[in-house]
Amino acid sequence: MKKFFLLTVIGSILFTACNNNSKSAFTGEIESNVAPVGTIPEQSIYNLTDTFTTDQNQTVRLSDFAGKPTVMVMIFTHCDYACPRLTADVKELEEKLGKNGDKVNFVLPSFDSERDFPKQLAKYKHDMKLDDNFTLLHGSDDAMRTLSVLLNVQYQKNQDGNFSHSNVISVLDASGNLIFQKEGIQANHEETMKKLNELLKG
Repeated sequence: MKKFFLLTVIGSILFTACNNNSKSAFTGEIESNVAPVGTIPEQSIYNLTDTFTTDQNQTVRLSDFAGKPTVMVMIFTHCDYACPRLTADVKELEEKLGKNGDKVNFVLPSFDSERDFPKQLAKYKHDMKLDDNFTLLHGSDDAMRTLSVLLNVQYQKNQDGNFSHSNVISVLDASGNLIFQKEGIQANHEETMKKLNELLKG
């Protein structure tokens, strides 16, 4: 299964460095045709068998998030521009959901496997004032690279140890099917909210 995932074709997405004020040129929606929600289907991201460690130092697999819609965005905590803004965008989505915010997982995997261990993830979570609906994940470089392929997120490590990366917020259904993506910092998330509300009603 992992080999199948790694063969997934990645679309071309522009990088945005985290230490400047540039924004991605792409702000459109990306949708994919997926199987109905139910048992975890073959194309589900939740089939990834790698383990991750949360900001609470708990070991999890992605399949542990099954049962609820999930908003997922890949970040790293030493980022001083794009990642805090992406995190703020996701936090705003939760706020707009109101009481339904508790019915959605908000998952932030870090592609900085060398620095973003649970203690650092917990600090970022505290600094960004994220509640218990948010889970930050540390994983091996291999696991994060595989996940980035599944989410169509591109990143590369810079000489200073930081990363340039695409800025993508992904919406998964309760079975881990990738159903919607929005790229861009401080983008218009009307369609993202629409997708989330549709999943919650379904």
